[in-house]
This record gives sequence, C-alpha cells and structure tokens, in this order.
Amino acid sequence: MVPVKKVALLGKGLLGSAILDQLVKSGFKVTVLSRKKSSSDESSADFSTVQVDYSSIDSLAAALQDHDAVVSTVGISGISGQKIMIDASIQAGVRRFIPSDFGALTTRPGAESLPLNAPWIDVQAYLKEKALSRDIEYTLFAVGPFLEFVMSMPFLADVMTQEVRLYDNGEHSFSSTSVLSIGKAVAGSLRNAEATKNRLVSVHDIVLTQNKVLDLAKRYSAPDVNWNITPVNAEAEVENILERIRTSGLDLLNTLALLKAALLGGKFEAEFKNLDNELVGLSTLSDDEFEKKFAVEFKSMATAMAEFQAKNDGTQGEA
Repeated sequence: MVPVKKVALLGKGLLGSAILDQLVKSGFKVTVLSRKKSSSDESSADFSTVQVDYSSIDSLAAALQDHDAVVSTVGISGISGQKIMIDASIQAGVRRFIPSDFGALTTRPGAESLPLNAPWIDVQAYLKEKALSRDIEYTLFAVGPFLEFVMSMPFLADVMTQEVRLYDNGEHSFSSTSVLSIGKAVAGSLRNAEATKNRLVSVHDIVLTQNKVLDLAKRYSAPDVNWNITPVNAEAEVENILERIRTSGLDLLNTLALLKAALLGGKFEAEFKNLDNELVGLSTLSDDEFEKKFAVEFKSMATAMAEFQAKNDGTQGEA
C-alpha cells in the first residue's frame, strides 16, 4: 500500500492540537481545515491552514484535493455533520477517514442503545457503508475517557466537596487514555495504514477503577479531610436516568449522568482486553507512573482551590 503522506485535520481544540502535534512530529504534511483562518495559524511553519465551510461539500472537497487522509476532531455539535465531510472526502479522492469518535462507550458492544451514543453510531454506520462500496477507508478508535478528565474533573471523586457517588462499590475497571497518547495512536495508525484499515483500534494508557482513583485522592488529601461516600447501584441508576431522558429529553446533565453510570457499571466492557497499542507504537502507564501524574494534578487542584477560597474569603470580608 502506498504510504499516507498528506493529512487534513478538521478541528483544533484540546484533542485536535494534540493530534496535530503528533502528526507533524511523525513527518506528515498537515493541513488544518478551519472555519476561521487565524494569523497564528498562517504563520506556522509546521502545517498550513485553509479556511472552509464545514457545511459545504464543494468547499471541503476543494480543500481536500491531494490529501491521503482526513482526521476529524470536531466537537459534539459537529458530529452529525461529519457525513458531509465524508462525502467531500470521497469526492476529493481521500483514502482514509478517521471520524471524531474518541469517546468512552461509543464503540462498546451493547452500548449502541444508549441515547447519548446515537450520533456517533450513525456516523459509524455511514462510514462502514461507504467502505463496503470501496468509496473510502476508515479507522475507528476506542480510547475510554480522557485521562486528563479522569484526574482533573469531579467525575470519579469531587475534590472540591469531598463527595463521592461510588458505583457498585467502585470495583468495575475501565480503560483511559490521555490526549497525548491519542495523538500518538492516530499518527501511528496512519503510519501503519494497511493494518489499521477498516477496523477498530483499541488503545489505552492504563486500566482504572473508581476505587483506585478514590484511594489516591484520599492519600493526597490533607489528614483532616473526610470523604463523604454514597453507594450507588449502577444498573438502577442507568434505568432511572433513561426514564428521565424519556420524560425530559437528553440535556447535558442527563448525558453526563448516563455516561458516568454506564461507564462505571461494568456492563459495556469499558476495559479493553484486546489492545492495539503495539500496532500504533503506544506504550502503557504503570501504576507508579499514573500515581506521579495524579499527584501533580491533585496538587495543582488543591492550590487552585486554596486560592479560590482565599479570594472568596477576602471578598466576603470586604463586604
């Protein structure tokens, strides 16, 4: 197979920036397709930037001429719009399309029925249909929740309030991957294009449980901190949230609650047993390495909390 050389990147947020960096380091010629063309992007020597209309097949196809692959990292609002991007890629003769599908459960067996996954499942089906007709190739990624979010957000243990909703005793394992490692995996998949053609690539940095993260949070908390733990039955919680969604719709709060309960409930194989790390040149983190990362992040959060509380106390004193 002729190697992939020229790659177009759609979206340049947190994940897109990490992928861009790894694509450049891997020697790919990269074009960032953006709704707006900033002066900083224009001056970059590592990649070019082209302004496009994401809703126009013709605009996208013109920009994608002579590209071998497209990597999409568009946000939630742009997921369904990727069908236009896929059609434009086909029109331009692009060989490989990697959709913005770097979620925790979007590729898990049985999770297709979860309403929060519907837009991603729809795009997956569309890509597979086009691949069957040999219009284009694809690579899908299973990465689990971003490691940065697991460590820094009140997803598993709320450092701000010391509140924990412990799902099924915190025992179910799940895979987690940093945005840096996702960037490396994407670049690795394009370097090894034949082996990653029309398939799911499963990678992770580490396997975690809610208990493992909570134990570290307790270890690095001040001695006088008491954690308030509320046991939660994950299966019952999922059913309760699905009922709320049927009644009130899929808003942000219901989406996050459903994701958390489904991920930590152990039903959807959130731990990847068959890893492709070696295939894409990605290593894993040891428990000691993860703890060092966690300690740094925890210290940063504690400092930010102390500064926030001091500022609030000062404001209240002035009042």
